[in-house]
Amino acid sequence: MALMQAAGIPAGVVKNAKDVFEDPQLNQRNYFWTLDHSEMGPFAHLGQPFGLSETPAKPRLPAPCLGEHSEYICTKLLGMSDKEFVELLAMGTFE
Repeated sequence: MALMQAAGIPAGVVKNAKDVFEDPQLNQRNYFWTLDHSEMGPFAHLGQPFGLSETPAKPRLPAPCLGEHSEYICTKLLGMSDKEFVELLAMGTFE
């Protein structure tokens, strides 16, 4: 990259995932948040790419597994009865 730039050719570093994960600037800014995933265990998630002084971002939950929140969504948010939800389960809707 430096040789190309010295020759007047626009160039930049192309990083792989390992390079990005080990980047000192990103680590200094706490860009990666380690969250405990129910199936994968501790897992690095991308954090907030910028910092806000009065409302800083903070990690909450890891990505859900497929169907992990189906019951909550159907019964609490969509207002289905438990019976309706069980019928959907029996039909294989969430597989």
